[in-house]
Amino acid sequence: MFDVIKSFVSSEGFHNELMKHLDDSVDVSGLEVERTQLKSQLKQVVGAKDKLQDRMDNLNVEDKYYDRKYEDISIRWSNLYDKINNIEENIWVINRRIILLLEHLCRYDKMLVEICRIGEHMERNIDVIKDADGNSIVMINDIRFKGKRSVNWDDVRLYLRNYVDEVYQVMDTKDSIYIGSDLPNEYTGSNYTYSLKGTVAKAKANSSQGIPELIEIAVGKHFRENNEEKHNRNAKYGWYRYDSRFALPVYGSYGEVERYNVFHASLVVRHNENGKMYLYDIIDIKKETSNPLGS
Repeated sequence: MFDVIKSFVSSEGFHNELMKHLDDSVDVSGLEVERTQLKSQLKQVVGAKDKLQDRMDNLNVEDKYYDRKYEDISIRWSNLYDKINNIEENIWVINRRIILLLEHLCRYDKMLVEICRIGEHMERNIDVIKDADGNSIVMINDIRFKGKRSVNWDDVRLYLRNYVDEVYQVMDTKDSIYIGSDLPNEYTGSNYTYSLKGTVAKAKANSSQGIPELIEIAVGKHFRENNEEKHNRNAKYGWYRYDSRFALPVYGSYGEVERYNVFHASLVVRHNENGKMYLYDIIDIKKETSNPLGS
């Protein structure tokens, strides 16, 4: 049934039928053009930032002007980083506006509203299964972030913005876990993320697709107090960790799925001064070598 709905929502006919019902004042096409332009700007700025990073990495520490050059490049790099955040924020705002406009369009028919929501999330190909011991695993069936050499964390950060303001419930404890605006930057820019390479880096990037389900199946909740002054507000009531598991496909030479690798992960949750609990990061990702799953 899902495949039928997905095919229908993706069709040109469905899109054209929706567009017929738009008010004259609603210009989705204009928003789409603006989004395309912003994505082009983002690509250029990210390229400039990467070039500056290369220059910084290749500075000669024995150069008598090393400190001056390093400071100059650092300032320019920081300005570009801020510009990237601003562009990504504008793209996120446009995405939300398009979604809201389409939901407004569908308000007259509950069935169309549900189809629109499915269309919004249909790129997530996720299942939850039980292993031989009865423990849950989130099956992430597509590799969205493929990077041959390294992960493009800018793409991951942009993807994570789609979760902001959502809330999910841990089935084991009935805790409500919110997604705050800080998650995209922390998830992609934490010290833990910067330390990752190879398989684990790609595992964290692609686990972002299963965040709702990773929260829902989480177990093993444990608490620790906040001892860092910088978190006195956003983690006023301390920190929690939960254990969760996910699996990613491994492809053969002809593109077929040979097996799934299973990973353990720790969900880090902060208890905000407003009394709500927010997902802060996903860390300690480890491949379970004894538990590969067949396709």
